[in-house]
Amino acid sequence: MSGVPPFQWENDLSAIIGLTVSEFRFAISFFLSVFISWCWRFVPTSQGRHIYAVVTGFCLIYYPFGNGCFHALVPSTLTYAIMRYMRPQAASLAWLINFCYLIACHVSSASGTAWKEGHMDFTGAQMVLTLKMISAAVCYHDGLMPAQELTPYQEARKLVAMPSPLEWLSYIFASGNLLAGPFFELRDYRDYIQRQGAWAGALPSGLLPGVVRLLKALLCMAFHLRMTQGFNASTLESAWYYSQPLWSRIVVLYLVPTIYRYKYYFAWAVAESGLTVSGFNYNGKSDRGSYQWDRYVNTRIRHVEFQTSLAKLPEHWNVCTGLFLRQYVYERLTVKGKPPTFFTLIVTQLVSGIWHGLFPGYVLFFISSALMFQSSKVLYRYERNWPKQVQNFPLWVVAKWAYTTFCLNYCASAFMILTFKESLAVWRSISFLGHFLMIALILVSVVLPPRTPKKSMPAIKHEQHQQKPESQSSLKTNWAADTHTAPTAPAAH
Repeated sequence: MSGVPPFQWENDLSAIIGLTVSEFRFAISFFLSVFISWCWRFVPTSQGRHIYAVVTGFCLIYYPFGNGCFHALVPSTLTYAIMRYMRPQAASLAWLINFCYLIACHVSSASGTAWKEGHMDFTGAQMVLTLKMISAAVCYHDGLMPAQELTPYQEARKLVAMPSPLEWLSYIFASGNLLAGPFFELRDYRDYIQRQGAWAGALPSGLLPGVVRLLKALLCMAFHLRMTQGFNASTLESAWYYSQPLWSRIVVLYLVPTIYRYKYYFAWAVAESGLTVSGFNYNGKSDRGSYQWDRYVNTRIRHVEFQTSLAKLPEHWNVCTGLFLRQYVYERLTVKGKPPTFFTLIVTQLVSGIWHGLFPGYVLFFISSALMFQSSKVLYRYERNWPKQVQNFPLWVVAKWAYTTFCLNYCASAFMILTFKESLAVWRSISFLGHFLMIALILVSVVLPPRTPKKSMPAIKHEQHQQKPESQSSLKTNWAADTHTAPTAPAAH
């Protein structure tokens, strides 16, 4: 979209690096946001921090997106109006307004295709904004509810007072947060700005851990740029790929999505770096007395790439979006006093797919991921009856990792390719092996249900006695964790 016209030096440098001008501008804004976030922590007053967040945040998104950044004002103004004048209906109307506007943006910009071609537009920022607007409206609606009807998470983040216009704009732009997220709660943001709650008193320096995250981001990007020269999304659609033997196609199908993920590791690590140097990512002290900087961590690379449980993946991948989906979709669809159902999981995954865009590949991936989580739950139910020595036997652990990684990358190929016909063609190239394995495991559990381990009464009483209130970290666990504990099918970054 129109904005600041590209300068010659931008054209020259972007060509040398191998990026489009829009990607190059986005990268400049993205890295600059870390320095701007570090300066943010030194602004002395709450009002000053709000003004700083609005001005810097708007400039950071205007440079790469131009006039497209004004899209942010449409749903945010409507959401603010319904919160002020229609509070009892604010939650449902916020969902309607923000999701409809996001879908319109996806359709008008053909976002998925544009991103594949290297064109950056405001749609990605609109995705982050959608989560923030909906969560704020829902939390403000929760302020009308009695405490006994709210979960501990909802009670801790409900909004009693309407945010001022300055607070609202500050939350929207937040010194570049719209560039790549992550989603965070308005209640937490307000406490950070006002230096209260977890941020009361002297705020420790997050400069060193922030720099470490930035270095991690650079390593991830270097790996991604180097490896995509040989393996990228177009590889899966090439004649070369289809000419390979089956074992080779399986190897390529493992490599391409793995390399693709490092682009996201890069983006989220830069975003975490900004949150950390600003102090917003501060999460108190650990049991050993060291400072923790993981309040809004969005990914943990090692736990994704070496994961042995599909159901635990969302605890470590796109964590903040998973937090939103759990708290504002999954748990609110679950009838109070009853366990979540497989239908609840399907709806949650469908919401996630639509949020990403209307391309068939997104829907194929997120619907297939429901099978991933369900099969993982089945595997866990069988495994929990085995002796610990068998569960931890190295060959079995490697087999679980291979199954987890294969199913993840197999399903993720549709997320990369986007189109329906081509996605099915890639799956067909290995005889739909991923779906066969997942569905077969689920069907086996129907024919031969795993035994439920019995507990003695003293053991049950001991567990009840030891039960503790939910901690901050447990509240942030993704809904996929339920697959290992709930008596019926639920699941879920």
